[in-house]
Amino acid sequence: MTKRNGVPEKITIDFVRAWVEPRVSAKRFKHIKGVAKVARQIAERHNCDIFFAELSAWLHDACKEMKEKELVEAACHFQIPFGEIEAKHGHLLHGPVAAAVAKEELGITNIDLLAAIAEHTLGNAPMCPLSETLFLADCLEEGRARSYTAPIWAALKIDEERINVPHAIVVASDLGLVHLIESGRPIHPRTVEVRNFYMQTLKEATCP
Repeated sequence: MTKRNGVPEKITIDFVRAWVEPRVSAKRFKHIKGVAKVARQIAERHNCDIFFAELSAWLHDACKEMKEKELVEAACHFQIPFGEIEAKHGHLLHGPVAAAVAKEELGITNIDLLAAIAEHTLGNAPMCPLSETLFLADCLEEGRARSYTAPIWAALKIDEERINVPHAIVVASDLGLVHLIESGRPIHPRTVEVRNFYMQTLKEATCP
């Protein structure tokens, strides 16, 4: 068995899949399975360890179906910093809480892996390649509306020699912002920060 930094040897994909399944509904488990599939696909083209990409996907929504109050309480328990928006909308904490639970219960300490799980909803500026992979895989899972996924796939250019991760993240961020505005929901500052950071990254990459 290959040893991977910060991941106990007992932690296999099958082990984690069995650990996650009873924690979520059948619908959520199907989504998680779909995210894992896309994460593998992106990781192959984005300088990521495929095992880590798939593992992060299986773990990312492990706490998604906890009640918002429970997520806030768990964040306090794990001493996870959060602001007023998260306090009012506890679902935004399901990633950071899942990362903390994975560390406590599974013994996972790999920094990039835990960051990917924690950052998959709001992103970060910047993100490591593993975080970028999971962030996009969560957006592109086949259960989501094609009107949302198609522009992101087009920006990513997965079928070309070089994928365009910054462009895909910008498009995903723009679509997410439009959805939040149209639905009258609050916008977390980090959503804007991520969009602006990757917009600048994209501009710098295309400058001669």
